[in-house]
Amino acid sequence: MTSDALADAEATERGLREQIAALVHARARAAGEAHRLGERAGLPGAHAELGELAGRYAQQAGVLAAEIESLRTSLRAAEAELERLRAVDGV
Repeated sequence: MTSDALADAEATERGLREQIAALVHARARAAGEAHRLGERAGLPGAHAELGELAGRYAQQAGVLAAEIESLRTSLRAAEAELERLRAVDGV
């Protein structure tokens, strides 16, 4: 096996981990905003739009969670391929 294939597999794994980290951060922000806006929407005299915005942020957090799970599946496959390549190369 060539070192190029191993380097490509390592880069793929690293890239997936970076994408997951960014999405986890974005999901946390969206969930936090959904919670904050949801609480504010429940206050007396709150604008109706706050509840709608909270719902949109909650929906965004759900979409991000699904994308994270998809990338985690891809990461597991990339990790397996990387280990296979390492075993072939004797690394």
